[in-house]
Amino acid sequence: MEGLVSCPLFQNSLMSALLAGDFEGKMSVEELLEKGDLGLGTFEGLDGEMAILDGRAYKMTSDGAAREADLQEMSPFAAVTGFTPSLFLDLKEGEDAEKKILSALPGRNYPCAVHAKGVFAKVVTRTVSKREKPWGPMKEAVDEQKVCEFEKIAGDVVGFWTPKAFEGPCVAGFHLHFISRDRSCGGHILSVCPKEAKVEIAFCPEITFSLPQSPLFVSLELCPEDLSSQIAYAEKTHR
Repeated sequence: MEGLVSCPLFQNSLMSALLAGDFEGKMSVEELLEKGDLGLGTFEGLDGEMAILDGRAYKMTSDGAAREADLQEMSPFAAVTGFTPSLFLDLKEGEDAEKKILSALPGRNYPCAVHAKGVFAKVVTRTVSKREKPWGPMKEAVDEQKVCEFEKIAGDVVGFWTPKAFEGPCVAGFHLHFISRDRSCGGHILSVCPKEAKVEIAFCPEITFSLPQSPLFVSLELCPEDLSSQIAYAEKTHR
């Protein structure tokens, strides 16, 4: 589309596989960073949330703390792009952030990468705790998730907006992670209220999926009847 730079999106595995309990690491952090410089994901055994920003990967643990991830740590699920934004907007306190970002998207049929940087009035995050084998479905991990609330905090929001048509392979709608400006805390976003932030949006019309070649993946039910409700439970449950 005219005026938009195409930023191919690479995804390691499927969201539906993660929901079904495939927490085996498939790609290293180092391999993911070769695919792009902005994104999100998780670690083997759901051992923390991942945020990728400016070509560096960060690991947010269940206590809300963050650190730079080791390059050899493995990931069962991640999405990453070579981030070149084409659209820009400002968010002010009291504005409906999601509505304003949606109004700026180049249509509702294309995935887009999102980066918001600034000060946030409130950010509510969660991080699941590391699971031990035998792994169960992701719902069990969400039931034990740790929730953190941050107020008047500077930092970065990274992630993606994906059309409903991609639900299952991806998370439909917004899938966002937060990391503080000093890179000391963060997690998977349950809700976010900006105070003053600048948003950059990249156009991602091409998606490459790398599917696991493992007995566990072969055995999974990837299209359960309650897939939509499973995704909503995993992404937005606030306990």
